[in-house]
Amino acid sequence: MSSGTIADLALDIENKVFEMNNSDKQAGLFRIRTANKSLYDAKSQPIPRNLYQSLIFEGEITFLFADTGIGKTIFAVQIANEISKTDKVLYIDLELSDKQFQNRYSENYQNEYKFNDNLYRVDFQRRFSIPNGYDYDAYFIESLKTLIDSTGAKVIVIDNMTKLISSDTDSAKSAKPLMDLLCDLKFEHGLTMLLLEHTRKTDMSRPISLNDLQGSKMKSNFADAAFSIGRSSRDKNLRYVKQLKCRCCEIVYDTDNVAVYEVIKENSFLQFRFAEYGSEFEHLKQPSENDKASLIGKVKELSEQGRSQREIAKELGLSAMSINRYLKKV
Repeated sequence: MSSGTIADLALDIENKVFEMNNSDKQAGLFRIRTANKSLYDAKSQPIPRNLYQSLIFEGEITFLFADTGIGKTIFAVQIANEISKTDKVLYIDLELSDKQFQNRYSENYQNEYKFNDNLYRVDFQRRFSIPNGYDYDAYFIESLKTLIDSTGAKVIVIDNMTKLISSDTDSAKSAKPLMDLLCDLKFEHGLTMLLLEHTRKTDMSRPISLNDLQGSKMKSNFADAAFSIGRSSRDKNLRYVKQLKCRCCEIVYDTDNVAVYEVIKENSFLQFRFAEYGSEFEHLKQPSENDKASLIGKVKELSEQGRSQREIAKELGLSAMSINRYLKKV
């Protein structure tokens, strides 16, 4: 017997002994493993691919949120188009009509852009009825499963979540049931999801924070990653992209290193064209004296409620140092 064969046999025996000594145990809802067994099990799982510029990773739920009219759909279609070069993508478009879509990806409704056939654009039927025994959320998930089975797509973009939930998406009570179902679907089918959502009404003079996401606390708990688009005060066609959460790697595009883009149409394709990296503060609106007075008043109000400086900073999307400075002025 060759030394290579002996070594392989010894390793196989070692692995079997390890599995026997570290077998999974059950405790009601839970599975119990040693930390070493978790690492051992992870070896057989593929390393998540970076699908788009460290913003989208395979197997994760990612939120893209921004104010109305800032270009969420433009950037999301651009992302979907890029990923479709290697993977099948379902783009669930609940925003644009066919004609609006054609206008964006053509030159005056002619010379349309040629998308990859891996990209499927999906919209609601004009008339549909929900079968008996289903509520809206459950029927949406069943329909989505049918789409996945029929196309083989593993990457899903939903534009946007507000159109899926009939009540206020800022309410955890109304949004959580659907998020639970989407999360289950992700694990069941090994999906990657990009979910578009609106921001709360924001002040362009302060940095974007995770608190600006509608239903932020509940949704950020479900999200593996989140990023936002800000409007630059320097030029009406400039946007910047900022990461707020990323579990798969270190955040690349933070306050000191946002990715700046120009919104242009080129070769019949409406897109974000990369311009530079920069500081978010370079693109914020400079607050007026009235804005500053209003902010100081809000800081004072929250402080009188017993909130800590760190809590106030998180609530207002400012640094703890800024909060300390404002409280001294009060």
